[in-house]
Amino acid sequence: MRNPAREATIPLMVGVAHAERISSSEYLAMERRATDKHVLWDGQVFAMAGASRRHNQLVAAVLRELGVALLGRPCRAYASDQRIYVPLRKGYVYPDASVTCPPMQTAPEDTETISNPRLIVEVLSESTEAFDRGDKFRGYASIPSLQDYLLLSQDAARVDLFSRRPEGWLLRSYVAGDSLELASIEATLSVDALYAGLFDDTGGPDAQAVVGG
Repeated sequence: MRNPAREATIPLMVGVAHAERISSSEYLAMERRATDKHVLWDGQVFAMAGASRRHNQLVAAVLRELGVALLGRPCRAYASDQRIYVPLRKGYVYPDASVTCPPMQTAPEDTETISNPRLIVEVLSESTEAFDRGDKFRGYASIPSLQDYLLLSQDAARVDLFSRRPEGWLLRSYVAGDSLELASIEATLSVDALYAGLFDDTGGPDAQAVVGG
C-alpha cells in the first residue's frame, strides 16, 4: 500500500464542540481548562466520547504488552491521555496508545504534546474505522518519526500493521496464533496475548470461532 486512503470523515463517536474554526493556541487554552478531552483537526474541535468495555480491555492489553517489551529500555509507552501533534492537519489528538523514544520532541506551542512518536495504536470501532484508516492515517503519516501504525479489531483477533518503507506504507495483517514484529521499537507482540480473554464474556455459542478470525 503506497499511500493512506484519501477520503474519510470525522467519526460519529465525537461531536463538533465548536462550529467555528479555532487556532492551535485557542484550542490549547481551552483544553487546559476543560474537564473532558477534545481533538483539534484542521481547525475544528471535536469532543471525545467514551469507549466500549472491549475497546478499553484491548487498550489495557496493548499497554501491558508494550510495557513488558520496553522494560529497562529508553522508549516509553503512553496511554490515551497523551496528546500527539499531527502536522498535516495542525491537529492535536489522543491515540489509544503510542510509543516515543529519545530524544523527546514536543509540539511548537505546547511542551506537554509529543510530536515524535515511533508507534501509534488505535482500536477500531464501527464509527471510527473509516477515519482511522483514512484521513487520520494521512495525518499520522505526516509525522516524520512515525514508523508503525497498529490497528486492532474489536470484533475478531485481527491486527493490521502499517509500516513505513522508502516506497510507501506496507500493510501486514495478523490473526490468532501470530506474532508481529515492531521494528520501530525492536519489540514483538503476540496476537494471542493481546486478545486473551477478550471474547470470554460474549455469551455467544460461537465465541471461539470469532477469536479465530
